[in-house]
Amino acid sequence: MSPSRWKRQIEVLLLAVLIAGCARLPEYARPHFHALDGTQASSGEGFRYRPLTVEDFKAPSLSSPYEAYNDHINAHSCISIRPSETSQVRITQGVYGGKMFFVGSFPEVRFEAVFVPACSWWNPEVPGNRRAYVLQHEQIHFALAELAARQLTRDAREGLNNFLAVDATYQAVRDELRAKMEALTRAAMEASFAEHTDFDEDTSLYYDPRAQRWWLEEVGARLAEDQAP
Repeated sequence: MSPSRWKRQIEVLLLAVLIAGCARLPEYARPHFHALDGTQASSGEGFRYRPLTVEDFKAPSLSSPYEAYNDHINAHSCISIRPSETSQVRITQGVYGGKMFFVGSFPEVRFEAVFVPACSWWNPEVPGNRRAYVLQHEQIHFALAELAARQLTRDAREGLNNFLAVDATYQAVRDELRAKMEALTRAAMEASFAEHTDFDEDTSLYYDPRAQRWWLEEVGARLAEDQAP
């Protein structure tokens, strides 16, 4: 092979790598977490981390603003992070200077990833030979959320050791404790967006079973090493 032809092939290869490295997800395809309201978070809606099936996707259609892109979306998972049922709050009552007050704290905190079937959608047009790939893709997003929840549990246990909510009414203290929990889960979800986006850019822009297999093995190893606190 002549030097000029070899140089040209190297230039083409570098250009291809550059284009792939610059690829970015369209806005509709970027990862989004499902925000649980207070009722959903306390009602037990959805289920904790486990293997997904196609039947777990119960939504009859994509929700706004995604419905316009149903031809481009294979599946949409409603995934969030919430306090687990084992989390505890304590509110005690006291009197100082003749005035009643309430103090709230977190004796025990634990968070978990949750998948909500009611708003999770599976595209019925997914080809049969791609179903396993798409389901595996959603499973990895679920695993990444579970890893974020476990990290949040460790961080919250340390960060909330000295946290106290103090107010004149029981309801005000309860609201402050709930707001604190919601702020922690929102921050954890936002912090994990970068990794979810990296995963999507590796596996959503192109059909790449090898890259997705790497991610599956990576999150599987991390889950095994990072046992739930």
